[in-house]
Amino acid sequence: MDISVNGRKERNEAPKKVTNGHAGIDPSYKQINEKLEQITRYLMQEMEYKQQIIEEQRVEMQKLKMEINQKTIVITSLEQQLNQSAQHTEGHRQLINKLLNDLEHCQNDIDWYKRTYERRSIWGVLKDRLTKKK
Repeated sequence: MDISVNGRKERNEAPKKVTNGHAGIDPSYKQINEKLEQITRYLMQEMEYKQQIIEEQRVEMQKLKMEINQKTIVITSLEQQLNQSAQHTEGHRQLINKLLNDLEHCQNDIDWYKRTYERRSIWGVLKDRLTKKK
Protein backbone atom coordinates (compact mmCIF):
# COMPACT_ATOMS: atom_id res chain seq x y z
CA MET A 1 0.00 0.00 0.00
CA ASP A 2 1.37 3.42 -0.93
CA ILE A 3 1.41 6.10 1.73
CA SER A 4 2.47 9.65 1.06
CA VAL A 5 4.45 11.45 3.73
CA ASN A 6 5.73 14.95 3.04
CA GLY A 7 5.17 14.43 -0.67
CA ARG A 8 7.28 11.22 -0.82
CA LYS A 9 5.62 7.90 -1.56
CA GLU A 10 6.69 4.96 0.55
CA ARG A 11 5.64 1.34 0.73
CA ASN A 12 4.23 0.38 4.08
CA GLU A 13 4.40 -3.39 3.69
CA ALA A 14 7.82 -4.12 5.15
CA PRO A 15 8.91 -2.56 8.41
CA LYS A 16 11.73 -0.05 8.13
CA LYS A 17 14.96 -0.70 9.92
CA VAL A 18 15.21 2.98 10.78
CA THR A 19 12.72 2.64 13.66
CA ASN A 20 13.64 1.75 17.24
CA GLY A 21 15.24 -1.52 16.24
CA HIS A 22 12.53 -3.72 17.74
CA ALA A 23 10.08 -3.35 14.86
CA GLY A 24 11.26 -6.44 13.03
CA ILE A 25 10.91 -8.75 16.00
CA ASP A 26 8.10 -7.19 17.98
CA PRO A 27 4.79 -9.07 17.23
CA SER A 28 2.67 -6.24 18.68
CA TYR A 29 4.18 -3.87 16.13
CA LYS A 30 3.26 -6.31 13.38
CA GLN A 31 -0.28 -6.61 14.79
CA ILE A 32 -0.65 -2.85 14.96
CA ASN A 33 0.64 -2.57 11.43
CA GLU A 34 -1.88 -5.17 10.19
CA LYS A 35 -4.72 -3.42 12.00
CA LEU A 36 -3.68 -0.10 10.48
CA GLU A 37 -3.66 -1.72 7.05
CA GLN A 38 -7.12 -3.18 7.68
CA ILE A 39 -8.37 0.23 8.76
CA THR A 40 -6.78 1.81 5.70
CA ARG A 41 -8.40 -0.79 3.40
CA TYR A 42 -11.75 -0.26 5.12
CA LEU A 43 -11.47 3.51 4.77
CA MET A 44 -10.49 3.17 1.10
CA GLN A 45 -13.47 0.89 0.44
CA GLU A 46 -15.75 3.27 2.30
CA MET A 47 -14.37 6.21 0.31
CA GLU A 48 -14.90 4.35 -3.00
CA TYR A 49 -18.44 3.44 -1.95
CA LYS A 50 -19.23 7.04 -1.04
CA GLN A 51 -17.68 8.28 -4.28
CA GLN A 52 -19.92 5.85 -6.15
CA ILE A 53 -22.97 7.12 -4.25
CA ILE A 54 -21.97 10.72 -4.99
CA GLU A 55 -21.63 9.91 -8.70
CA GLU A 56 -25.03 8.15 -8.77
CA GLN A 57 -26.65 11.11 -7.02
CA ARG A 58 -24.98 13.53 -9.44
CA VAL A 59 -26.36 11.56 -12.39
CA GLU A 60 -29.80 11.48 -10.77
CA MET A 61 -29.66 15.25 -10.14
CA GLN A 62 -28.82 15.87 -13.80
CA LYS A 63 -31.73 13.66 -14.83
CA LEU A 64 -34.09 15.51 -12.49
CA LYS A 65 -32.85 18.89 -13.76
CA MET A 66 -33.58 17.78 -17.33
CA GLU A 67 -37.07 16.67 -16.29
CA ILE A 68 -37.65 20.01 -14.56
CA ASN A 69 -36.53 21.86 -17.70
CA GLN A 70 -38.86 19.77 -19.88
CA LYS A 71 -41.77 20.36 -17.51
CA THR A 72 -41.01 24.08 -17.43
CA ILE A 73 -41.16 24.13 -21.24
CA VAL A 74 -44.50 22.29 -21.17
CA ILE A 75 -45.88 24.67 -18.52
CA THR A 76 -44.77 27.70 -20.55
CA SER A 77 -46.44 26.26 -23.65
CA LEU A 78 -49.66 25.58 -21.74
CA GLU A 79 -49.63 29.11 -20.28
CA GLN A 80 -49.32 30.54 -23.79
CA GLN A 81 -52.21 28.37 -24.98
CA LEU A 82 -54.25 29.50 -21.97
CA ASN A 83 -53.55 33.17 -22.78
CA GLN A 84 -54.54 32.61 -26.42
CA SER A 85 -57.72 30.85 -25.33
CA ALA A 86 -58.54 33.72 -22.99
CA GLN A 87 -58.05 36.20 -25.85
CA HIS A 88 -60.24 34.12 -28.17
CA THR A 89 -62.89 33.84 -25.46
CA GLU A 90 -62.89 37.61 -24.96
CA GLY A 91 -63.17 38.15 -28.72
CA HIS A 92 -66.06 35.69 -28.94
CA ARG A 93 -67.80 37.35 -25.98
CA GLN A 94 -67.56 40.75 -27.67
CA LEU A 95 -68.85 39.29 -30.95
CA ILE A 96 -71.79 37.63 -29.17
CA ASN A 97 -72.64 40.93 -27.42
CA LYS A 98 -72.55 42.75 -30.79
CA LEU A 99 -74.79 40.12 -32.38
CA LEU A 100 -77.22 40.35 -29.45
CA ASN A 101 -77.35 44.14 -29.92
CA ASP A 102 -77.96 43.66 -33.66
CA LEU A 103 -80.76 41.20 -32.86
CA GLU A 104 -82.29 43.72 -30.46
CA HIS A 105 -82.20 46.44 -33.17
CA CYS A 106 -83.77 44.04 -35.66
CA GLN A 107 -86.48 43.17 -33.13
CA ASN A 108 -87.15 46.89 -32.58
CA ASP A 109 -87.47 47.37 -36.36
CA ILE A 110 -89.89 44.42 -36.57
CA ASP A 111 -91.95 45.87 -33.71
CA TRP A 112 -92.06 49.25 -35.50
CA TYR A 113 -93.26 47.60 -38.73
CA LYS A 114 -95.90 45.67 -36.80
CA ARG A 115 -97.13 48.83 -35.08
CA THR A 116 -97.06 50.78 -38.31
CA TYR A 117 -98.59 48.34 -40.77
CA GLU A 118 -100.58 45.81 -38.72
CA ARG A 119 -102.22 47.95 -36.06
CA ARG A 120 -102.93 51.08 -38.05
CA SER A 121 -105.47 51.32 -40.76
CA ILE A 122 -104.41 51.62 -44.37
CA TRP A 123 -105.89 55.15 -44.50
CA GLY A 124 -103.71 56.28 -41.61
CA VAL A 125 -100.57 54.91 -43.26
CA LEU A 126 -101.44 56.61 -46.59
CA LYS A 127 -102.17 59.86 -44.79
CA ASP A 128 -98.77 59.76 -43.01
CA ARG A 129 -96.98 59.07 -46.29
CA LEU A 130 -98.77 61.84 -48.16
CA THR A 131 -98.15 64.39 -45.47
CA LYS A 132 -94.45 63.52 -45.21
CA LYS A 133 -93.89 64.17 -48.91
CA LYS A 134 -95.33 67.66 -48.82
